[in-house]
Amino acid sequence: MVFKINVRVIVSVLVFLGIPLGLSAEEENNEIPLAREADAEKIWAQELHIYEMRSGGDMGYYLSLASPGYMAWPAPAEAPLNFKKLSERIGGGQLMEAGELITVSKKGLSFDGDTALAFFETHRTQRAGGKAVDERFENIHVWVKRDEEWRLIANMSRAVAENRERLGNTTINHDTD
Repeated sequence: MVFKINVRVIVSVLVFLGIPLGLSAEEENNEIPLAREADAEKIWAQELHIYEMRSGGDMGYYLSLASPGYMAWPAPAEAPLNFKKLSERIGGGQLMEAGELITVSKKGLSFDGDTALAFFETHRTQRAGGKAVDERFENIHVWVKRDEEWRLIANMSRAVAENRERLGNTTINHDTD
């Protein structure tokens, strides 16, 4: 049996896991091929719109982008959630009350055919309802192009070291939600 090794995927996973490679994520992942710039702009616009809608308490847009085979592993979840479980958890798109403040910082985009990985960090300074916090997360969204539209197929989010240390265990990936 022959296995194809995709160096970009391996490097991306190593970067996400925090294994030093001698390059920063910005040096490694921000070079978008000219032929993919329109796709990169579309995906990044969708990423930003997810968080814009989320600040109003609306997760319906996020769900509308998800492929039926979508799986998510949000930081506070014990295990990945399939689309059905995520939909139930979000409750028809209204996960929370309005007021969440999150800054989103792009760290890189990677393409392989009709698949794209978006790497980004989020910094939440206010929870829904108004409680001030200082919570940072590292995120990966996996996108797949179907019928000329980019759809989410997977997500993973983890609290950065400061959150893990604050929770008393540097190896866990849980938020305080």
